[in-house]
Amino acid sequence: MKYRTSRLWFGFALLGGMLGTLFVPPLHAQRVSDRDVEAMMRNLHEDAKAFREGFDQDLKKSTIRKTSQEKDARKLAQDFEKQTGEMLDEFRKTKKGDVAVENTMNSAEELGRVVGRIQVSPKVSSQWEKVRAELSQVSSAFGIHTSM
Repeated sequence: MKYRTSRLWFGFALLGGMLGTLFVPPLHAQRVSDRDVEAMMRNLHEDAKAFREGFDQDLKKSTIRKTSQEKDARKLAQDFEKQTGEMLDEFRKTKKGDVAVENTMNSAEELGRVVGRIQVSPKVSSQWEKVRAELSQVSSAFGIHTSM
């Protein structure tokens, strides 16, 4: 009888422990402060600028140099950098940025396809990965999840 009772209590404790983990919010679900979001956006904008400068140099050595494709790729990188700045400015003014984040992500996906098509230096490739990671962090702060 004692064995049966202790087994029963152990079963309840185990079940309670498992159910208790369902009601604990995950750490990543905590809201990021506005100050942190602004800092992430500022870092993203600065790194997008550094990426664009290196990307422009790599375009001059690429197989698409002196073509309309080079011009389009250069404009895409410039637009992406500009969008990151506009996204930051909008967030500073309104503390919102869902639409700007989504637009920036769309541009990043398009730019990512170009980066993948041409051969960029390891430095520029590393800069691009950093930009993508930062954009992913910013989008997660707004509850927007990406497949980037």
